[in-house]
Amino acid sequence: MLSADNITLRTCRQARTLDTGLRAPTALIAVTGLFWGTSFVAMKIGLAYVDPYSFAFLRLLMAFFFSAAFLFLAERPKLSMLRDGSIWVLGILNALAFFLQYVGLAYTTATRTALIINANVPLTALLSWKAYHESMGLGKLVALPMALLGVFLLVTGGDISSLSGGHAFGDLLVFLAGLVWSFFLVLNKGIVSKKDMSAAQLVVWLMLVTAVVMFPLTLILGDVVHAVVPWEGWAAIAYTAIFCTVVPYALFVKAQKYVTVTYSSLVLLIEVIVAIVLSTLILGEQFVLGSGLGAVLVCLSIILASRGSSSH
Repeated sequence: MLSADNITLRTCRQARTLDTGLRAPTALIAVTGLFWGTSFVAMKIGLAYVDPYSFAFLRLLMAFFFSAAFLFLAERPKLSMLRDGSIWVLGILNALAFFLQYVGLAYTTATRTALIINANVPLTALLSWKAYHESMGLGKLVALPMALLGVFLLVTGGDISSLSGGHAFGDLLVFLAGLVWSFFLVLNKGIVSKKDMSAAQLVVWLMLVTAVVMFPLTLILGDVVHAVVPWEGWAAIAYTAIFCTVVPYALFVKAQKYVTVTYSSLVLLIEVIVAIVLSTLILGEQFVLGSGLGAVLVCLSIILASRGSSSH
């Protein structure tokens, strides 16, 4: 029979093992958040030179070519993945979210975009609880209305009349992008959890499928055929393609195999901090008091929604 001391010692060892096992994926997701946090400012700058539809399409197309070059050098490409329906669903969701985010960002600020998109965490928690039976406690139930209130304050600053202003349309599109990415994250978890799933293969083929889905809409609404993109525009496209798409998504795919969807969403909160700092320093964006309170509520809702979700 095990003594109380032995049981306590074993429990402590298991806790240390779990903590050690989470360090690597947590670090990968944190680095992902750092890269993604810079994307909001980079996109805002790039949109001064390229229309949002062309920017999104060229970013994903360049991301495909860049990731494919590395894949073909490292391993044999698996074209059979293109017959996987889940990859196409993931690509459609990704394309839709990108378009909504890019068009929305043209009408609102980089800081508001980062915060509003991350308000999707309560919905992500609900979806992951339903799909993967992740823990769903009182904190997550409280987080959902808190996030909604936070988004309202963030968008309006507490002034309902501001909904008629120029930011409202952009904020709405960005909010919808966040909702779409909730479904993306949950589906992505199911795909990356497959034993035979290669992170490199998934990155390449998802980039291709997303670009293919984007192409028709880009031709109709964008000016990608006739546009003359200056070097500043290409610099923004290249930066977001490599450092805000291929590199962070590859890291995220590797990490998400070992943590829950909700936990990864919590760690990704770092992208909000990065976006706020860079938007203030580079773009000179500022918060009003009501929007600041909304940002606090959004961050608190993310923490509440993510409590208790740390592993499979």
